[in-house]
Amino acid sequence: MPKIFNLGCKLNQYEGFCLLQKFADIKDLVIVNTCCVTKEAEIKSLRKFRQSIKRYPNSKIIATGCACRIYPEKFSAAYQVIDNVQRNYLIKGILPAPEKSRFFLKIEDGCNSNCTYCIVAKVRNKIGSKTINSIKKEIQWAISLDYKEIVLVGANIGLYGIDMGLHLTDLLQALRDIPDLPRIRLSSIEPKFIDSELIKGLKDLSVCRHFHIPIQSADDHILSRMGRGYDAAHLKRSLDLISRNFDDIAIGGDIIVGFPGEGEEEFLNTYKFIESNPFTHLHVFPYSPRPGTEAYDLGDPVLQEEKKRRLWELKNLIAEKNYQFRKNLLGKTFDIIVEKHNGFASGLTDNYIRVEVNSDYDKNTLIKIKINEVSRNKTYGSMQM
Repeated sequence: MPKIFNLGCKLNQYEGFCLLQKFADIKDLVIVNTCCVTKEAEIKSLRKFRQSIKRYPNSKIIATGCACRIYPEKFSAAYQVIDNVQRNYLIKGILPAPEKSRFFLKIEDGCNSNCTYCIVAKVRNKIGSKTINSIKKEIQWAISLDYKEIVLVGANIGLYGIDMGLHLTDLLQALRDIPDLPRIRLSSIEPKFIDSELIKGLKDLSVCRHFHIPIQSADDHILSRMGRGYDAAHLKRSLDLISRNFDDIAIGGDIIVGFPGEGEEEFLNTYKFIESNPFTHLHVFPYSPRPGTEAYDLGDPVLQEEKKRRLWELKNLIAEKNYQFRKNLLGKTFDIIVEKHNGFASGLTDNYIRVEVNSDYDKNTLIKIKINEVSRNKTYGSMQM
C-alpha cells in the first residue's frame, strides 16, 4: 500500500494526499512531501527523505513539496522528484481521500506579498484560484466521505479569486447554498484581509469561531523590515473587529522572534501586544535566514540563546492565556468531531479547543459536549443528549 509522509502546512498536506490518490495503484510507493518554510522544516524534510531511502530500499521514493522546488539536488537519490509546478499539473482534478478527521480543501495557490523573510512566496508565486463550482463539487465529495468539517486552505487564502475578478467573500456567500454543509474553518488569514466585509461573510456562513493570523511581529520597526505592509495599530483594529463580532472566539497567531534588528525593546512591544490582546494560541518560530530572500543579506545577528529565551517567554505567556480562555468556557456546550487515539476519544470545538471525552461513538461522529473540567494542559467534557 502506498505511503506518504507529509511535512509542512495544510496546503502542502492537501497536495500530498492528492498525489497519493493519483498514484494509488503503485503499491511500493513512498511519498515524502517536503517543506522549507524554516531551516528546521528543511532539515526535517531531508531527514525524513533519507530515513525513507534506508527504511524502504525496495520502494519507489518520490520526493515532492517546497524543499524540492528550491533544492532538487538534495533529493536526487529519489526515484522521482516532483516540484510544486509539476505536482499541480499532475493532481489537477484529483479528489483526495485523506485519513484525517478534517478535510483540507485547497481553494487557491500562490502569493504576491513581498515579505523579506519568506521563501514560500517565491516557490508558490503564481496565483491560481479554483472556481466556485469546482470547490462546491469538492465539498460534495467531502460530504460523501462523511467529513463533518472542511478547512479552506491556500498559500494566501485572502487572495482567493483575485485572478478571476472575485473575492473570498464571493466564495463564502456561494457556500451557503450547499445542503448539509459541514462546518467551515479558515486555515490562516493575513491581517490585511480582515475587514468588515470578510467578517459579514463569515458570520452569514456561521463558520468556526477561530482565526489564525500570521502577524509575525507587533513592533512597527520590525514589521517594516519584514515588508508586512501594516503596523501594530492595524493589527489592533483587526483584532477589535473580530472580538466585537464573535463570542468565545479563538485567535491564534504566528510570531517570528529574533528577526534582524529585533532588540529587547522591539521584542517587548510584541510581547506586550500579545499580552494585552485576546490571543489564545501561538506558533512561535526563531528566525532562520533563507537564501533567496531579501532579508538573507541582513545576516542573523540575534544570538540563538536570545531567540530561545524570547520563544519560551511567548510560549509561557500564551499557555497562561490559553488556560484562562478555557476556564471561561466551563459549563458551555460545543460540538466536537470525535477522534480516536490509543483508545481515547477527543475532538476540536469550533473555537479550536481539544476536549477529551468518554464516548463510545465512532470517529468522525459529530457530538455535543459540555466542558466540565479544565487543567493547565487539558480540557475535559461530557456528552450532552
